[in-house]
Amino acid sequence: MFTPASCSCLICHPDPDSRAASTVETVSRHGWTVVWVAGNLDFAYTVGLYHTFGQPEQVMFGLEGESMQHWLNASVEIGRDKGWRQPGEPFNGVLEGFETQLRDVHPSWYRALFGPMLGFYRGIAIPVRQLVWPDRAGRWPWQEDATPSSRNRQAQAWRPVAEHPEGPWRLVGELEPDFPFPTGPDTWVLTTRGVLDGSRTVATVAFDQGAYDFLDERGYAAEDLCLGFLGNVVRRHPAVTACADLADGQVASTGSTVDGEAGTAGGWSRLFVTPADRRSSKRAWTLAEPA
Repeated sequence: MFTPASCSCLICHPDPDSRAASTVETVSRHGWTVVWVAGNLDFAYTVGLYHTFGQPEQVMFGLEGESMQHWLNASVEIGRDKGWRQPGEPFNGVLEGFETQLRDVHPSWYRALFGPMLGFYRGIAIPVRQLVWPDRAGRWPWQEDATPSSRNRQAQAWRPVAEHPEGPWRLVGELEPDFPFPTGPDTWVLTTRGVLDGSRTVATVAFDQGAYDFLDERGYAAEDLCLGFLGNVVRRHPAVTACADLADGQVASTGSTVDGEAGTAGGWSRLFVTPADRRSSKRAWTLAEPA
């Protein structure tokens, strides 16, 4: 086992009050662990490589989470057994039939993506490299002719967050880890194009069966219903964060008062979703397309 003298982790500097006991145990026993973070697009990353091998941690984006755990383990085993690959050096052995390569992750992503990793290293930022995968033709996501899927599904984390193309990963990089809603800023929600472009305000927020609807005054009768990212709604209309604590089956609206079993919070009146609105929402989700 290689432990760099500068290692700040909880194994080298035990903290009995830490909530990372299971991570400490796994890394102590196996040398590293892989954390899978589920979302609209999953990502997974290692914890322990710097402690055990003096090597940067690795992260992978945009494929199925459990598979990425397996592929990251394979990448680590290649480095451990055959030598650690350098950034920009394509290598085989991770994805069957395809090369992968590593790229240095810009530190502006660390706080948004790597909370448990930072906790394990007691808040000290350590190097991270992204395990990048190509499209089916072997083209890398930075190549102009790469497929949109391979380019958009994985974050371009070698770029600063502020220079990343607009989309779900930039929303995650900008709004996490302090995003107030129980689901991430890259979550799809039902809304209207008027809400997304700011020409209309949010009048109703519904949270039902795990999904959010952000509607303007036209409600489900709007002709421009669409799907958008929750983070874009929050950036355009920050007042909706007052509805982040809605219970499943609740709806909040502005501009009225209520009594009885409903209540008000932050200028929003709260009631329960009606059967008619639930039917309208399900129909709209079926028909709506991404903005």
